[in-house]
Amino acid sequence: MRSSPYRLASGPIKDPWERREAWRYTGQFSRFNRMKGMFPGLGLGTAAFVAYCIYEKLGEPASHH
Repeated sequence: MRSSPYRLASGPIKDPWERREAWRYTGQFSRFNRMKGMFPGLGLGTAAFVAYCIYEKLGEPASHH
């Protein structure tokens, strides 16, 4: 199990490679920033689908069979 990169400020590190790995989990490489770009266009596509569903329900006249 990996330890938190915030452990760097708490004192000496026993694992010499942990300091070199810490950059992967901070700043622009944080979990939030990595997940943010995972599904490009999902928000726009969802908004377009919702707008279409609203138009279909309210905008079109009901056809009588």
